[in-house]
Amino acid sequence: MAEAAPAAPAAPPQNPDAVPVRALAASIACLTASVMPGFLAGALGSDIKDEFAIGDTGLGMTLAATYLISGVASIHAGELSDRMGARRSLLLSMWVTVAGYLAVAVLARSFPTFLISMAVAGAGLTLAGPAAKVLVAQHVSAGRHGIAFAVHMSAIPLAPLLAGLTVPLVGGTEAWRWAFVGGAVLAVVGILMLPAQKRAPEPRRAARGLPLWFAALTGRSGHGLARMSRTRAPVRSASEATAPGRFAHVRLAPLFAFGASATLASSAVFSAAAFFVVNSESAGISEDSAGLLLSATSAGVIAARILLGLMADRGRTGDILTVAVLLVASAGGYTLMAADIPWLYALGGQIAIILGWSWPGLMVLALVRTNPHAPGLASSFAVGGLNLGAVVGPAAFGAISDSASSSTALAVAALWACASAALCLLGRLIQHRSTVANPAA
Repeated sequence: MAEAAPAAPAAPPQNPDAVPVRALAASIACLTASVMPGFLAGALGSDIKDEFAIGDTGLGMTLAATYLISGVASIHAGELSDRMGARRSLLLSMWVTVAGYLAVAVLARSFPTFLISMAVAGAGLTLAGPAAKVLVAQHVSAGRHGIAFAVHMSAIPLAPLLAGLTVPLVGGTEAWRWAFVGGAVLAVVGILMLPAQKRAPEPRRAARGLPLWFAALTGRSGHGLARMSRTRAPVRSASEATAPGRFAHVRLAPLFAFGASATLASSAVFSAAAFFVVNSESAGISEDSAGLLLSATSAGVIAARILLGLMADRGRTGDILTVAVLLVASAGGYTLMAADIPWLYALGGQIAIILGWSWPGLMVLALVRTNPHAPGLASSFAVGGLNLGAVVGPAAFGAISDSASSSTALAVAALWACASAALCLLGRLIQHRSTVANPAA
């Protein structure tokens, strides 16, 4: 007979040194600075392609190199940031990011040195992503984590918004490198905004195998999660108890489906956003206008993420089905962009990027709810898929654009979005069937 569910653990004590507004602002500045190098390269892609004599394939390789390290190391970076602490992790990641930005602005005089400099600039995201979430968890009270993390995650679409604004300022000139100097300044601002280290020693781990920021997403302290996992251990099914491997306590089949879905969806929307300004020329839109359109679209993504987060937090409406609907609708936007007609390209870009980039929080929330005993592991499939898509998507998109056309690449992106929606539904079906077959698991 299954045991009764344990009482919810008490909320963690409030940090007496907490400065929630400053911590949240610092997390946004650091995350935006660390994710922005690739978007700057995409927005200023025409100038970069002309200077280094490369095509869309070379630009795609640049974007892939920028996010390669964070894509490979994302699953383990959370544990490292827990051990180092939020402030030290963000200091290290931001100085790496500053070095990369300045290398692009000063040292990158050939395509190989530009590629290496971009990889260094993007490497800071590896630690900045989880460390910024730890910072928010430490300084914002548990009762306001929902809206705090929604605002924090909006830092990612804030990066293309700022990148788009640089196009009318320095695009089409030899001064495009100054945009990367601006990125370095933003990283330094994030460093200066970091709160002082809290007096109490930081826990080395939030719970066994779980980063602190995932504990924050569930509203539980690290010790509470550890107690919960110890208390719930006896209710695992016999098959799980005897299954080999460290992942025997979760259903891997639906998680792999959701991870693959996140990879395809991220490949589509990241490529469309990164190549938005470059591809606008074939649609008859000027670079300056396209940069402003990209900024407006990114603002729409920020609003959509916050709105969907509030709806899910208050009404518990977050579900994988909603994610699938958003992805199918975004496929229509890619199709409109592929028509290469100015107003359709602009309208399709709004639909594709806003709807196709507003879903990550919902997927993470759904995975946490269906895997309350392993939120970190479950969510890492979605986060890892997002990072992997940022690596493989632009490289494939650029190669298709060079070998065929930008319209063909956008049509392929629409297929990626539809396939991603199908994998979402498949994962949901597998999850439902396994729950019905083994409700105690």
